[in-house]
Amino acid sequence: MSGNGSDMNLYKDLGVESILLIGEDPWSRESLTTYFRIVKCDMQSAENAMEAVVAVSRSQFDLILCEYQLPGMSGITLMKLLEDIQPGTVKFLFTSYPIQKLTEEAVRSGIHEVIRIPFTMATFEESLKRYFPRTRHGGRESVGAH
Repeated sequence: MSGNGSDMNLYKDLGVESILLIGEDPWSRESLTTYFRIVKCDMQSAENAMEAVVAVSRSQFDLILCEYQLPGMSGITLMKLLEDIQPGTVKFLFTSYPIQKLTEEAVRSGIHEVIRIPFTMATFEESLKRYFPRTRHGGRESVGAH
């Protein structure tokens, strides 16, 4: 690969370096974890709310991705809990339910984006660009080439 593959550097350019994925489905967790490793993001995953709370208590994340349906708790409720532990982190909720009311509740709860399953990585990356601008003044500065 050449050194200037913009697709491979998109996450670094946007300042998305550390991601927490919360979801019950092992296939989804494994495939997304593999993808984020390829694009050089530090990726952790949690299967349930308790694992997510432990992860957020131990590490700082740029982005938290969470499924709406989790065992014992909705993703919206969990994201409210995680906001108390790690305020200001960008949060995306994934759902297969195309319900407007769900999206409105999620936005009121501080979730930045609701992404419908199935989704493409292109759709996901467009959502990221709304919350992670390429040029950031203050915060991270690692936009230069290595």
